Amino acid sequence: MPRNEIIICIGCPLGCRVRVTVGSQGKIAAVRGAQCREGEKYARGEFRNPVRVLTTTVRTDRHDAPLLPVRTSRPISKALLAKAVLVARDCRIKTPVKMGDVLVKNVLKTGADLVATSDWE
Repeated sequence: MPRNEIIICIGCPLGCRVRVTVGSQGKIAAVRGAQCREGEKYARGEFRNPVRVLTTTVRTDRHDAPLLPVRTSRPISKALLAKAVLVARDCRIKTPVKMGDVLVKNVLKTGADLVATSDWE
């Protein structure tokens, strides 16, 4: 029996509520409600493999500023976020660090790097 999932598109400020109809085989049967092609593309991608940019912190060698904000350089699979947080948890960064510095290359073989989002002297 087909089922419907609602995905809210974040491609533009409209925030379309896109209805993805999934057939009995688990494949997309229809996509409705997107007001543009980008919304339909976003909904299909979000259904098949949702991805997110990870934002978190890593420990530093400074006692007065022990946590440095970081993010992944590109979105990674939502299923890998918890494991990526564990990678960040195990990091200890030596200062100074500049915004954009790569702290961990190719996190979990995703092709995304963990980068600093702030300067730390």
